[in-house]
Amino acid sequence: MTAIGLGALGQAIAEEKEKKFYDPIPKKLEGWTIKVDPKLLKKEHREFKKEVFKALANHLQRIKYILPEAKVKDLQKLPIWLDYHYEPLSSMQYHPGATWLRANRHDPRLVKHVHIPRAKALLNRGQWAKHPYVILHELAHAYHDQVLEGGFKNKPVADAYNEIKKNGSYDEVLLYTGRTVKHYALTTPMEYFAESTEAYLGVNDFYPFVRAELKEHDPRMFEIQKKIWGEVK
Repeated sequence: MTAIGLGALGQAIAEEKEKKFYDPIPKKLEGWTIKVDPKLLKKEHREFKKEVFKALANHLQRIKYILPEAKVKDLQKLPIWLDYHYEPLSSMQYHPGATWLRANRHDPRLVKHVHIPRAKALLNRGQWAKHPYVILHELAHAYHDQVLEGGFKNKPVADAYNEIKKNGSYDEVLLYTGRTVKHYALTTPMEYFAESTEAYLGVNDFYPFVRAELKEHDPRMFEIQKKIWGEVK
């Protein structure tokens, strides 16, 4: 076989691998583009789909009601991918790059999307009790990556993160269960920003839980949040 023939064969194999992923069906919900697994839209899942969309709309409505219109429009440009049930992944997440997706044999089209791998998670009582602002959290990652100056290397966020790592203010905090734990915000600057966004605009599962506590506990991040999202009154 010629080199051209081998190249064509390789391309065909690569394309065949891509075909194992379904083509999502774009839907609009509260101004966001939701790329939906066709399985979720089947007739036999009609009632389940209705409840899932209602729950997701609840998340998105709370964002719309608290943020200025201009910020809402920015967030509405960030797409969401909704699977019926994607076994390899369970947690809701944001996918900043295609390299990890390809290396782990996930659909590379998930890049730059907030991903809900399992639709039923939107209806899970435990999830609502622990993470009532989980969609906001993931959209905050997308905003950090795609909208903030410098993306994930945004200097104000990075500098504030380095400060809390040094001063130990997040080493032992109250969890929503009542236990004292190390704050998840210490994982990366990205998690620090997303966790703080939950506290500033909604409710987080780690202390500081809400805006007033964030202002008292971490005034530097409070001011960053206020500058990014606007003053919440």
